[in-house]
Amino acid sequence: MRLVVLIAIAVTAAFLLDYVHVRVMCPLCPFPSPMLPVFALLVILTAAVFYFFFTFKPVKTQPQGLPLVISNLLREPERSIYIKIYEKGGEAYLSEVAKELGLRKLRAWRAAQRLAEKNLVVLEKKSGRLVVRLRPLEELSIQPIHRQNYKQ
Repeated sequence: MRLVVLIAIAVTAAFLLDYVHVRVMCPLCPFPSPMLPVFALLVILTAAVFYFFFTFKPVKTQPQGLPLVISNLLREPERSIYIKIYEKGGEAYLSEVAKELGLRKLRAWRAAQRLAEKNLVVLEKKSGRLVVRLRPLEELSIQPIHRQNYKQ
């Protein structure tokens, strides 16, 4: 819908430019001058550039390195909670994270419990609110369980 309005404004602006061109610069030319398609093309291209410039949204960056590997091994909603806490600097209130992700508090709490069971986060209570803090990467165990060979 916005694109249709943008094209209508661009065509109107092209006619206005052509009218000014005929009245000021070329009074002997007929009103829809042969320059009208050129004006229309220039105005539409300019409007398209501005449209994409103002509607472009940057892509969110994913965590790099080991946090990326960890988040790729998790299922939803644990993955999104882990990434959101990482983006917030490694510590955040669970209620705020749940609100930003559009999760119910119970589902977010259960996901945080599963992350805590996997020793990826630490859950603490601060002034009656649950704070989720990522464990430092040095504390994470990346050794295989029971020294199993996982290459098979």
